[in-house]
Amino acid sequence: MGRLLLTIVFFGLFLTGCDQNGTLVASKAEAPLKSEVEIEEIRLETADGLTLRGNVYGHGEVGVILAHMFPADQNSWSDFAKELAATGEYTVLTFNFRGYGLSEGAKNIARIDNDVRAALDHLNEETAKVFLIGASMGGTAALKVASSRDVAGVATLSAPRQFEGLSVGDKLDKVRGAKLFIAARGDLAAPGNARFFYESTGEPRELSIVEGDAHGTALLEDPPNTVADLLKNWLAKTR
Repeated sequence: MGRLLLTIVFFGLFLTGCDQNGTLVASKAEAPLKSEVEIEEIRLETADGLTLRGNVYGHGEVGVILAHMFPADQNSWSDFAKELAATGEYTVLTFNFRGYGLSEGAKNIARIDNDVRAALDHLNEETAKVFLIGASMGGTAALKVASSRDVAGVATLSAPRQFEGLSVGDKLDKVRGAKLFIAARGDLAAPGNARFFYESTGEPRELSIVEGDAHGTALLEDPPNTVADLLKNWLAKTR
């Protein structure tokens, strides 16, 4: 497996809190970051016999799985994965769902929760606890897995209730760990879906409806990087 060392410089982390209306907000704080992030190419084996390709960033004690949206691939998470790994706190895993990139199989969205399980099995062997973070369909798959597997927490960006045969089902009340649901106010059905997930799950849970209309990992690109900060600080306070 190939290894690649990248030199990365980042500035600042943010802490979150709530305003008087209970809305999640971000505030700036400083934290030391490591200057180098090691990236390892990996293979994941799914329960139904497919080999998926992925990358592991860093070697922290806490595992974080980043599941990509449609029609993107794992590269949509690469910058954020480097940021998390650079703190030295996290081992971050990105991967291509079946049929994407060099992962085997045909694109079959109805079965991608199996791919998240394969990623979870891998990090459970490497870290003491694992968080799932998914964008759009990746968030739906993450919620489905978290309803039947023990995880430290699950966060979603613009996740739909169902998409191309993939559905969270009727077991949201069984989703384990901390929850964070994020969507942009102008992103069609996304805010309503985020509220539905929030209302259908138990504590601890948080809901953040941000301005704009960006979807999935595009939320990470919108200045002033509010969503990236929300995710980082949610992880920091719940890990």
